[in-house]
Amino acid sequence: MASGKQTPRQKMINLMYLVFIAMLALNMSKEVLSAFGSINEKLDRSNKSYASKNTIIA
Repeated sequence: MASGKQTPRQKMINLMYLVFIAMLALNMSKEVLSAFGSINEKLDRSNKSYASKNTIIA
């Protein structure tokens, strides 16, 4: 795949993959997006908690 020149057929296949992934991204439901958001918030809180615990210990 990383070998310099691609044939026109391979270029078309790569473009079709990109279009397919874009279509999947457009069809992603709000529940999935909100789940990613809540996970991000929980990870931020967890990081802050551990950072404060580390400063107390050190």
